[in-house]
Amino acid sequence: MFSRLRFLPVIVVMLAAPALHAQSLSTHWEELTGPDFIQAIHQSQGVCLLPFGILEKHGPHLPIGNDLINVRFLAEHAAGQEYAVVFPAYYFGQIFEAKHQPGTIAYSARLQLDLLQETTDEMGRNGCKKIVILNGHGGNANLLPFFAQSQLASPRDYVSTFISPA
Repeated sequence: MFSRLRFLPVIVVMLAAPALHAQSLSTHWEELTGPDFIQAIHQSQGVCLLPFGILEKHGPHLPIGNDLINVRFLAEHAAGQEYAVVFPAYYFGQIFEAKHQPGTIAYSARLQLDLLQETTDEMGRNGCKKIVILNGHGGNANLLPFFAQSQLASPRDYVSTFISPA
C-alpha cells in the first residue's frame, strides 16, 4: 500500500497535465509549437484575431508603431477574456497621406489588398474559420470595408469580418 501511495502525486499530475496545458496555451500565433497550434485552434473554435495597425509618425511624443501597439494590446486582452489565436501584429495598411513622414511604411494599394487576402487565406488554411480583423488605424476605414465586400466574389471555407475601435 505504501509503495502505491508514493506514486499518487505523480499520477495526479499526469492526469491533470492535459487540462493544465490547455489553460497555459499562448494566445500568440508565433509562440505556439506545431502541436500546440492545433490544440489552440481547437480550443479557440477556429476564432483568430488579426490586429491591424500601421507604422507612421504620431508626432514627437508617440512611437511610430502607436496604432500597432494599441491594437495588439486590444487583441491580447480580448483573447484573454475569450480564448482566440492572435496573429502577429500586422501593419500593411493604407497610409499614403503620411508617406512623406519619417518612419512611415506605405505599401501600394494592390500589395495591401493582395497581402491581406493571402494572409486571411493562409489563416483559413491553418484552421482559422472565423477571422476577426481588429483595425487600429483610422486610415484603413475605406480599405477594410472594400476588402470585406470583395470576400463575396468567391467562396471560402472561412469567414472574415472587421471591427474598427479606432
